[in-house]
Amino acid sequence: MTGLDPWRSLGTQGGHIEIAEYNSAWPRAFQREAELVLKACQPRIIYVHHIGSTAVPGLAAKPVLDILPVALSPVECSKAVPDMAKLGYRCRGENGIDGRFYFDKIVDGRTVVHAHMFPVDHPDVRRHLVFRDYLRSHPDVARDYKNLKCRLAVKNRDDRQAYTEAKAEFIGGVIEAVGKGMVSDP
Repeated sequence: MTGLDPWRSLGTQGGHIEIAEYNSAWPRAFQREAELVLKACQPRIIYVHHIGSTAVPGLAAKPVLDILPVALSPVECSKAVPDMAKLGYRCRGENGIDGRFYFDKIVDGRTVVHAHMFPVDHPDVRRHLVFRDYLRSHPDVARDYKNLKCRLAVKNRDDRQAYTEAKAEFIGGVIEAVGKGMVSDP
């Protein structure tokens, strides 16, 4: 990505739900951003994971990176907020999930990253990773998820909350099935 705009393949404007075909530049954009977050937030942040649909090779996605910075504790999450701001992130509070520090990053008027920061012991850390890993190892389920997202993006183009809520049953079903051993945990 040297010399290239790392955000060229990413971004949405105006809050519309857009689904784009998978782009092989997304993992490189994530890697670059993860390195910046880790460097800026050490020692508070101990990991940065790539989550969401852009983290699943071949899966169509909203062209916005979802990243999961994991901190040592809630206090360390709070202390990392100014460091994230220096990288261009806006802290949006919990944004509906207790214990989450939610951020967005806007570049050239386009939202390019959503950061979901949690303390290491928060249950949503495992939840995000289980869902991502399951989609990575089960292309048939990833295809079903893509089809659902495409339908919902048309139906809820201007309502991100409705889009997110409509996906919740599918996501929850996969996570619950993995937890009950009904499907194999990757």
